Amino acid sequence: MRKIKPINSITLPIAILLLGVLGTNFFSLGQTQKSSNELLARLNSSVNRDRTFLRTFALVGNVVDLESQKPIPSASVSIDYVKSGVITDSTGNFYMRLTQGEYILKISAVGYKIFRKYIKLDKDTKMKIELQSVSNMLEEVIVSSVATRKDIQTPSLGVSLLSLKGIKKIPAMMGEVDILRSLQTLPGVSSVGEGSNGINVRGGAVDQNLIYVDDTPIFNPTHLFGLFSIFPSDAIREVELYKGGVPARFGGRTASVLDIKMSEPSLEKGSIQGGIGAISNRLTFETPLIKDKLSLMTSARVSFNDFWFKWFGTPEVKNTRANFYDLASKVFFKPDKKNTISLTAYINHDFYRVDSLFSLENVVANQTDFTYGHQNLALRWNHFFSSKSSLEVSAISSLYKSQTVAPDTANKIDLRNSIRYYNFKAQFSYYPNEKHKINAGISGIRYELEPGILNKDIVSNIAKVILDKEQGYELATYVDDEYKLSEKLRVQLGLRYVQYLSMGPAPKRVYVAGEPLSGETLLQSTLTSGVIENYGGLEPRLTALYTIDANSSLKLGYNRMHQFLQLVSNNTTPLPTARWKLSDNNIKPQSSDLVSLGYFKNLKESIWELSVETYYRRTQDMIDYISGANLQLNPTIETQLLNGKGLAYGAELMLTKKKGEVTGSIGYTFARSFSKVDGQYPEQRINKGDWYPTNYDKPHTLNLMFNAQPDKHNSFSFNFVYSTGRPLTAPVGTYTLDDQKILVYTSRNNDRIPDYYRLDFSWIISNPSMKAKRWEGSWAFTVYNLLGRSNAYSVFFKTQNDVIRAYRLSVFASPIVSLGYNFKFK
Repeated sequence: MRKIKPINSITLPIAILLLGVLGTNFFSLGQTQKSSNELLARLNSSVNRDRTFLRTFALVGNVVDLESQKPIPSASVSIDYVKSGVITDSTGNFYMRLTQGEYILKISAVGYKIFRKYIKLDKDTKMKIELQSVSNMLEEVIVSSVATRKDIQTPSLGVSLLSLKGIKKIPAMMGEVDILRSLQTLPGVSSVGEGSNGINVRGGAVDQNLIYVDDTPIFNPTHLFGLFSIFPSDAIREVELYKGGVPARFGGRTASVLDIKMSEPSLEKGSIQGGIGAISNRLTFETPLIKDKLSLMTSARVSFNDFWFKWFGTPEVKNTRANFYDLASKVFFKPDKKNTISLTAYINHDFYRVDSLFSLENVVANQTDFTYGHQNLALRWNHFFSSKSSLEVSAISSLYKSQTVAPDTANKIDLRNSIRYYNFKAQFSYYPNEKHKINAGISGIRYELEPGILNKDIVSNIAKVILDKEQGYELATYVDDEYKLSEKLRVQLGLRYVQYLSMGPAPKRVYVAGEPLSGETLLQSTLTSGVIENYGGLEPRLTALYTIDANSSLKLGYNRMHQFLQLVSNNTTPLPTARWKLSDNNIKPQSSDLVSLGYFKNLKESIWELSVETYYRRTQDMIDYISGANLQLNPTIETQLLNGKGLAYGAELMLTKKKGEVTGSIGYTFARSFSKVDGQYPEQRINKGDWYPTNYDKPHTLNLMFNAQPDKHNSFSFNFVYSTGRPLTAPVGTYTLDDQKILVYTSRNNDRIPDYYRLDFSWIISNPSMKAKRWEGSWAFTVYNLLGRSNAYSVFFKTQNDVIRAYRLSVFASPIVSLGYNFKFK
């Protein structure tokens, strides 16, 4: 395959924009003693003690952070260093029942010093355990770290629990803490390049990832057309990515689940934290409104950068404008000892103006304004029947809107689209004994799409177009059970049944059977009320853990998932204004089957962690596009789509040093992703019906991370990434038409852009001595693309003097330096 040699380097408008800009938890947080007393009292009343010679007693504990007194969920609790144990719940509580005797209690959690204590158990005992953060001990947890015993001793496969402390140490572009970029340091997670709108997980497209913030869906996870993620990092408690081993409670996507949980505001004391940077400013505060009953947290991030363009911009970008904001708020209410209620609101907004970036039906705008964002709301009620059973009920609403306006006087364009999402769900959790963890639930989702409204209420030479609304229901019920078969074997079995209904009123279009869908083969279009089409099926889930020894294990997993909502875009990375499409009688839902296998091992007293995972996924009914597809305002969009198959497989290696003055990781991914479109007729085939690489197929990726903290005041981080260049479609020749050379393309994705590599650096300077005065402050100095590598985002071709020349498009072709200040007062 011929190598592309870039002839020139240009900068995207978005890159010019940023270069110019340069320069918990359900029980009360802190209520540990009360909740322990309550839990022990319930256990004493509900558990029948063994009255034989070997008496048993309850050991109840509450695990909290030493400084903040906030509960620590998912901490691993073990006795006498044996494999068996329990995991703390979302309130930091755990319960064990042991025979009378003497024991060594060990508790470990990601980011904390291991706790060990000798106990003599001769009566029911309650304990409060305060864990010390390793950040106070010159130890740090790498971003991909997971609680060691949870990773080794539970069936979780392809699951990464990210540490927010680790995320904040990763060198960030423009100093913006970015969860999506942090995820890309993990094996199996990538993107098509800077400025890409989302992530690709194990060979999947960006719309194949289900993203939640406190159970509310995110349809576009980025600001400024893909340059920053939208998540308010200061308000986030944990980030969990499921690449495989997806629990049965999740559905609706075929590649991965990104579950982001916001922190519960403290019921006991308030705090303020924030940061000042070149791109945005952040402020988060939490405060009890009624002590031990009602609390509030609000987190805001605001960007106002327009003056940078006026002061430092070139004449070409003087008129460019760009700003965004995030606002996340959470109210937590504990009316009594058995109930908690929380209300989460999340809003984000983007505005971007640039000269001449948008065209519609051969009308090129002189200036274009883009506006888009989410308005999400979630109400959640938790009821605890006992220490063994609980119920969670949620009502969720989400609205994602985008608008594109070209304010020319005569040829004005005002294009809008939106997605409305409503979800009601309930989950019952039951833990009958240490061998069983059972979850069962129901979910009902309603989708309402407005795929395109052009010039509805304005006067313009451009005609009005209003596409038909789309509606659908996604109904599901599920159950899963984590069951300990023996000391060596543990399984998690899940079964989900989903039923999708495409609803009217909407036109139901019927085409000639077996023929390509087109205007010529359309038989009839009938306005239909009620159910237009329905799809459904079972989604079995299985993960199995075999424990080799106390420090190593093997895991096997299988997932089946369906997807009824798809992003329709023939761009390399979809724009935030791209069109979404529900399944109907002409567009089938996607379905995928994933098999994965992993080996996990802890080395040298869990200082080092090694994992190796392999996977294989087949996807049915993926959509692709005919050449030159017209997608944006096409009322019969199915005529532009092709039905195909997907194939993805790979291997992921991760070696992590988790503790000490020097920490870091090495991650390598071998991954392939292919599509196949082989219809009955030539126009229904791509590349003659053979397998071809997808736009996000990157066979080799290497990530190196290095963190050093020589003293209390300084920490240094380096991040290096290398990846194979992604595919592109290159011309194979030319022909002459009316004295002009026309490029000839014969196959899709037949070449690749140059390989990608980048080195980033950060230096964090802190002053721990201020903690006694309740103030924590730190400076963050970062250099993104330290080597100044001009990585190609894309390559395009032109003929010049009868020679085909390739031109490289680069987003960040030089180092990006930033300085920011972060603070916390409590």
